[in-house]
Amino acid sequence: MSPTPETSSPQLPEQQVSRMPAGRTKLRLGTYMCPSHPVELYELFMKYLEEELPCEATLMYESRGGGPLPDREDPFTADSLDIAFVTPTAYVKLQDSKNPHVELLPVAAVFQHPRNKAGEPGYFSDIIIHVDYEKHVSKLLDLRGCNWAYSSEHSLSGSAAILKALKEQGENAAFFGNMIRSGSHLKSVQMVLSKQAEAAAVDANTLSYNKKYLQDKGKDIIVLESFGPLPPYPIVVNSRLSATMKEKITQALLKMHNCRLWGERLSNFGISKLVPNNENVYEKERELRSSIQNTSVSVTYY
Repeated sequence: MSPTPETSSPQLPEQQVSRMPAGRTKLRLGTYMCPSHPVELYELFMKYLEEELPCEATLMYESRGGGPLPDREDPFTADSLDIAFVTPTAYVKLQDSKNPHVELLPVAAVFQHPRNKAGEPGYFSDIIIHVDYEKHVSKLLDLRGCNWAYSSEHSLSGSAAILKALKEQGENAAFFGNMIRSGSHLKSVQMVLSKQAEAAAVDANTLSYNKKYLQDKGKDIIVLESFGPLPPYPIVVNSRLSATMKEKITQALLKMHNCRLWGERLSNFGISKLVPNNENVYEKERELRSSIQNTSVSVTYY
């Protein structure tokens, strides 16, 4: 995993440790959600926990997968991480691995989305097209034969949710003329904007946050349909943390939005609050994967 710019400063480790009171708690955070999500969001959580607990926190990030990489030493087994932000699919794999050092932290973020009127945790998959195709395309089934971009065959919002929607209509991945693996939700958005792809399914939160950085603030991107809600992004913790520390972290995150300053900062990333979460909601991920068990994408690498 790679350190964020904030934690990779050559002067920081020695200087930061020297300023900390003796015996102060150290907390090691990691995120597998970048670059589809901005690393600044996870830096925000790091800074908040550092101030609220208080503790000395560091943040690492890994951009090559949604969770611990299969060909690398597991950071929970190796006791090199205390908290990790992972995808729902990665969390289900961690559950299936029966790793005794992995636990779900019972808290998840509520993201703002036009379809999330109830303010529940979870996220959506947005089907996007370029505005130039708007006259001829009004729904997913109008995209037959198009060049379709997706982040990864493992992505719930970029691949699995769409395969399920197609299967329900009696279709499969052959419905699209060409499927292009972009490598990330942000790259899928950029490919649609530049017309390298005619359409894509992307994490709605990736699109929402990054619009302000796109050409003309992404005005040429149209959301055709949205699927979801999908299970919320899990936060997992190292079981070696004390019960007291896990409870402190949970309670700190649950009240984060109540502080005007931190609440405003959360809102900048499209988060209204953090609420309780539990393992049962991830059965929906298993059910979705099971429903498309014999369906796969044909990959053209970009």
